[in-house]
Amino acid sequence: MIRVLREAQDYLDNKLKTKGYSSPEVLCVLGSGLGGYADQFSEKLEVPYDEIPGFKQASVSGHKGQLVFTKVNDITVCFQQGRLHAYEGHSYDEVTTPIRVLKLMGAKTLLLTNAAGSLHENLHPGDLVAIKDQINFSGKNPLVGPNNEELGPRFPDMSEIYSTELREKLKSLAKNNNIPLEEGVYFHVMGPSYESPAEIKAFHKLGGDMVGMSTAPEAIVAKHCGYEILGVSCITNYGSGIKKEKLSHDDVKVQAAKVIDKFSKLIEVFLLELVK
Repeated sequence: MIRVLREAQDYLDNKLKTKGYSSPEVLCVLGSGLGGYADQFSEKLEVPYDEIPGFKQASVSGHKGQLVFTKVNDITVCFQQGRLHAYEGHSYDEVTTPIRVLKLMGAKTLLLTNAAGSLHENLHPGDLVAIKDQINFSGKNPLVGPNNEELGPRFPDMSEIYSTELREKLKSLAKNNNIPLEEGVYFHVMGPSYESPAEIKAFHKLGGDMVGMSTAPEAIVAKHCGYEILGVSCITNYGSGIKKEKLSHDDVKVQAAKVIDKFSKLIEVFLLELVK
């Protein structure tokens, strides 16, 4: 695995060098319906996944499938515009390849975003939620298998997956910019089917606030290889049984589009604060 990761690193390092970009310091993974955030930058380098050694192509609607490099206050930031999911048939090594490659390139901070369903009536569609912890209910851990010490330790500590310091900074910035921001625990399931009403009740009783089919595996791998991690969920729907509406991926994308301005402002002020 490390050989493939190094090949991807070398390819991207050369791409950046030819365009005059420095090594990336921040990686931001853009979730369903949120990928358009990276389109706003006029000066950027777009690298499709199918050009990068070891990268697989995203197949889910709303996920473009490319890395977008740009500069924020002279700091190189990479946006992962389209993530991979295990339910597409990808292995966890494939799902988390971008996380590991960007870390090898020099990235230190990871911002994970996603579209998620609310597990209770106190979180509403349109809410933005800072992730304070997670529950991996998929039954699988992305670190299973031989461990490579170049990437991280065999038994990484998960007592603080999401950086308290970064989350407090985000909450302060949100308050100062009049951006409502909640806080909660992300509950990860494999997917791709939406959850049943009984499952939604159970997940809430187990301590979850929002549920989704991504993020947790990436966060585990990112913690393993030494990132400082911040997570933000965009609530796009109530979980099954909370309201009477049926669930669809198209509705998720529509709801995400409705909050893209609020989401964009939050990410913008965070990146500016992070790199100043």
